[in-house]
Amino acid sequence: MRIFSPSVLLISTAIITSLLLNGCGSEASEKLELSKAEYLSTFLDLHTDYCEKKFDNEMSLKTALSKDKRFKLAEGFDGVYETHINKISFAVSPETDGCTTDVMIKNRIAGGVMFNFEDIHKALLSKGYKDTGKTAERKDVGTDQSEVSIIEKTYLSPKGEITTLDFPLDKQDKYYMTLFAEKFSKATKELETSKKSLKMASN
Repeated sequence: MRIFSPSVLLISTAIITSLLLNGCGSEASEKLELSKAEYLSTFLDLHTDYCEKKFDNEMSLKTALSKDKRFKLAEGFDGVYETHINKISFAVSPETDGCTTDVMIKNRIAGGVMFNFEDIHKALLSKGYKDTGKTAERKDVGTDQSEVSIIEKTYLSPKGEITTLDFPLDKQDKYYMTLFAEKFSKATKELETSKKSLKMASN
């Protein structure tokens, strides 16, 4: 997860809604080499390949990534596996409690903002993710050490894993957008155990 020193500043849903309606796609009018759908599909395909698949723990995920010739360890980032697709850097990061996929959504190669918040929100819903209704805004620090406004939204994946999207509302060329799937936490394991018990009871 290529995130820098987090802070915890939450504001009201009303302000978040206003930002969603007015700010997220304001820079997306610039010409892109590929369509928004193609960039978004590439990102979600990588997330599906690793962060949606079942792994027992962080180490098993690392082992799988290390065997994938598309990926190399990213220079300057500990435990981040990077791949370049259409010359753009995408990364998957095994975490102690799950798996993160990230990309800088505004970059020189793409020539603008690859996709906006509404684009990825709709795409996740179409893939079977459920909106938990949990949405907040917080402040974080970008690659240039300046403050960035982040919208944080929580979903439930088709497999029942808590998945969190961190989407930068500004300075989108200074902060990595991330999609994190909670896979190895105690809560997730308890959920899996509960599902198994219910299945056995129904048989």
